[in-house]
Amino acid sequence: MASRILIVDDEENIRFTFESFLKDEGYAVKTASNLQDGKKLLADEEFDLVFLDILLGRDSGLEILREIKERGITSPVVMITGAPEVETAAEAVRYGAFDYIPKPVMQENLLRVTRMALDHKQLIEENETFRMRLEALFRCAREGIFITDKELQVAELNEAAKEIFGCDESIVGKRLDSLDSDGAYSTLVKFSDMIKARFEGEIYRLEGVSPAGERQYLSLTASPLKTEDGQDYGYVLVVRNESE
Repeated sequence: MASRILIVDDEENIRFTFESFLKDEGYAVKTASNLQDGKKLLADEEFDLVFLDILLGRDSGLEILREIKERGITSPVVMITGAPEVETAAEAVRYGAFDYIPKPVMQENLLRVTRMALDHKQLIEENETFRMRLEALFRCAREGIFITDKELQVAELNEAAKEIFGCDESIVGKRLDSLDSDGAYSTLVKFSDMIKARFEGEIYRLEGVSPAGERQYLSLTASPLKTEDGQDYGYVLVVRNESE
């Protein structure tokens, strides 16, 4: 399916030139000559990319840019400009403009910016899809999962972890080794000692106490989170209740 592009500019020759160049490349193009028509098209249809003139007659294209951000529209916006003032440029950046394209518009530059903007949108969408899938796995896993920083301070935990240890979100921000060493947290405190000793990636089975005060047997695994240059910046802890 062809990428959909909206052009909002009050100059007819700009609209015609952009539309011709982009349609020749197989893009689906809509144009608007003023602020109101641009807003209406954005309200009625979805676009993958928006080219937006900073000056639309007596109106400012930044009004549309602000609306795009406020509505959470993820389409990149490329501002069309002659010579923007520093204040205008700063405001456009603040509201998330992807890039500028100067007048007069050269075909090669237009197509280059178009490809870059659409590639950027695709990357954002792929990252969001990946994040949502990971979040679903994290949320639905039967094993308890803790994510900590390198100081063993809890950053996130899933529902299964809350059930195993009888805790809630209040544990976020606390170090594992600062938790109460009695009761349901005792196993986590023991496990934090193993992590400090660098026993990573192995499975350890420990005996602990459930939130109900009953004996439970847990298997625990730790895997380091590393930067590209191999530096630790946290851990993923996976806990399985083997008492069930």
